[in-house]
Amino acid sequence: MPVLPSPMGSVAPASGMGRQLNVSTADGIEGAISPRVQQELDYFKKKAIEQDIEIFEMRALLQSGKGLSNILNLRQLLETFMAVVREKYSAVNTAVLLKDDLENTQDFYRVKAYHGLDERFLHPSGLEESIYMFKFPKNNGLLWQLIHQGNVFSVRDMQFGPRFRHAWQQWNLEVLKSDVWCPLIKSGEILGVLSIGPREDGSQIPESEYAFIQELASIASTNIDSTLKYEKNERILKNIQTLYDINQQIANVNDFKRLCIETLNRAVDVLMTQKGNLMIYNKITKKLEIRVVWGNIPTDVRDDINNGVTETKSFDIGEGVAGTCAKTRKPIRLNDRTQIPQVGQHTVYCIASVPILYGNELEGVINMTNKVTIDENGNKVLDALGRFTDEDISLLLGLADQAAVNLNKARLYSQSITDRMTGLYNSRYFEQMLFDLYTDSIVNKKPLTIAILDIDHFKKLNDTYGHSAGDAMLKHVGSLIQEITRVNSDFMAFRYGGEEFCILLPNTEPAQAMELLEGLRAQVEALRVNHMETELKATVSIGLATSHLEPSDCKEFFERADETLYACKHNGRNQIRHYACGSKIPFQSEGLSQKIRDIYNAQPKPEPGLDEGTSPTVEQLHPFEDLN
Repeated sequence: MPVLPSPMGSVAPASGMGRQLNVSTADGIEGAISPRVQQELDYFKKKAIEQDIEIFEMRALLQSGKGLSNILNLRQLLETFMAVVREKYSAVNTAVLLKDDLENTQDFYRVKAYHGLDERFLHPSGLEESIYMFKFPKNNGLLWQLIHQGNVFSVRDMQFGPRFRHAWQQWNLEVLKSDVWCPLIKSGEILGVLSIGPREDGSQIPESEYAFIQELASIASTNIDSTLKYEKNERILKNIQTLYDINQQIANVNDFKRLCIETLNRAVDVLMTQKGNLMIYNKITKKLEIRVVWGNIPTDVRDDINNGVTETKSFDIGEGVAGTCAKTRKPIRLNDRTQIPQVGQHTVYCIASVPILYGNELEGVINMTNKVTIDENGNKVLDALGRFTDEDISLLLGLADQAAVNLNKARLYSQSITDRMTGLYNSRYFEQMLFDLYTDSIVNKKPLTIAILDIDHFKKLNDTYGHSAGDAMLKHVGSLIQEITRVNSDFMAFRYGGEEFCILLPNTEPAQAMELLEGLRAQVEALRVNHMETELKATVSIGLATSHLEPSDCKEFFERADETLYACKHNGRNQIRHYACGSKIPFQSEGLSQKIRDIYNAQPKPEPGLDEGTSPTVEQLHPFEDLN
């Protein structure tokens, strides 16, 4: 029969069968157990209890492992892990700090989940921060030597003071209210640290429990590592899909400004940032110039900047975060607001900048500031805890690469449709856009006004002062015309040929267009151009027509405005007129809309029963009530 060792040194049978118990009858009590047998029974009872506890803990570990392995959300995983620890040891507080990628200069371990700690702490800078911003760096001190060993250890001495006083003071570790630390290690890599606070009765967790904590931490570390990799892969796949989608959306955009806006718009959206701007490197001035802005910015301010109405600050290479990014040609991110110069009215919690490079040439910089989150109403609000991650930078670099290719393509295309002297679009592009906008106007019954502008007596100016003087005047008048396109980004201005210019104004009624162009005429009249110690001046004549007022085709539409321009010439120049049923109406400050209305109302109305091909009335094409 198999036997087990007895605490008395003798051999005890594994079963009570076959053994004669020593029962004393001297005291007259039948069935009494001797002290020796009682000792043996107590010994086995104790062993059975210990084995029962060990089996229970093994089962608890097994169930914990199964429960943790089914969670692929990091926050939920960490909260479950901490809940198991708190329940097991009645801990007042717990926290998990994990290595993160928010800093690109040194490895830091930051609070990723906590329970029972204050929500905010006082940063050494004097700022109050969220506990999620609490971090401490990896170094080679005694504390880190113990962490590297991977064993659970107490961070408090017998009097509840910190065992690592220098580290506690240097990194403000008292914030964690720790009693015991357990390293979280996977395949030799330190993923982080589990911090366990004192127990509810004020006692410390005994060392006999460290083995269980370490086994539980080992299971948790495996699951944390898997979840981190899963979430990272999810972000990478999402970023790849995002880059593909964005490229599909903007691949056929040739307009340089629109391309800049679309690129920045998508970047701000997918990265969930509060604001962003796209800077272009001016190779003549050697400065970075903000071309477009997007995000949580008043619409009028945003549009004025994007349309060039409001001038923005330019930056030297090496100046500020963007300038440093351009100089090093490497991405920069700052996630610690105490390290970010706060120059504006609003706090910058984090900032990221990536260079736009085409080959080895610097094209510009994309900048992003602050993160946003979605509130319970579905609105985007500032996320003061949000920070830029490695995946964010990778996505931003991908967008910058796409932008470099597309911007270079757009620049080449822009050069092919731009007049080099004035910077306006050229005549070839005018013919294409006139047809497209006119067709859209007729199909959708939207007004399109065309203005043809000519510099008066331009040949005389050339003959008198030379062609360089004429070129100077063309540039200055072109600059004034360009300002009109900044009033409305849908307006388009062209140099049609020689001293003649064209302006297309979609969704613009006659009176509105004439008022705008009268302002331009007055500006040109007041213009003085200093050229070779000579003061040059000029005037312009402007003829207009609007598409929806009476039937015509694209060619006739243009010819009506051109005919009206020459009516201005024949009537003394330096004036503006609008075509209306054969009349060329001069500008007047009041009653212009009524005058146009009266002219069209005076025209014969088609009689009922006419063929389908008969021209409809002006009211049918576009009611006069809308002419204002």
